[in-house]
Amino acid sequence: MYYRINDETNAARSVPYYSMGWRFRQNGLQSPYHVLQESLHFIQEAVAGESNAEKFYEKLLELAPSEEDRSVITSIREDERRQLQILREIYLAFTGREVPASALMEYKEPASYKDGLRIVIFNKWKTNQNAGNLLAAMPTGYYQNLLAKIAVDNVTIVSKFNYLLAKLPHS
Repeated sequence: MYYRINDETNAARSVPYYSMGWRFRQNGLQSPYHVLQESLHFIQEAVAGESNAEKFYEKLLELAPSEEDRSVITSIREDERRQLQILREIYLAFTGREVPASALMEYKEPASYKDGLRIVIFNKWKTNQNAGNLLAAMPTGYYQNLLAKIAVDNVTIVSKFNYLLAKLPHS
């Protein structure tokens, strides 16, 4: 775990470092407590965006030009569902509560299949950055392994979407 070096001014304190209001450690990195809190918030946002993701994938399936594209998108959608279930389990393990229901986010339909692929690739990049932060906040072991699997799956998903984008006719 991460600990602040005990100096003379803090040696007499018996309060845990994370409850002292320190947001950043001496090395400039956020304390693990704050990273974990931000990560749990990321899980809430991911789950809140789930219905939009379902609508988005349905629209991509409608716009897909071939059966191969539909098959790839369907496999990606199933991967996404598994990832959200893992995130729910992690949230429950660290908070003792189910992910709270939140207000629905505004859904924006893609203008075209190509635009939809570009949007989802960009969103996956952002999701993978958040997954990296979440991974860094987890204690070693089981949950870190689950998040590492999600991060690797996200790279695979981006590769699949890049494949679909690359095989479209250039115009």
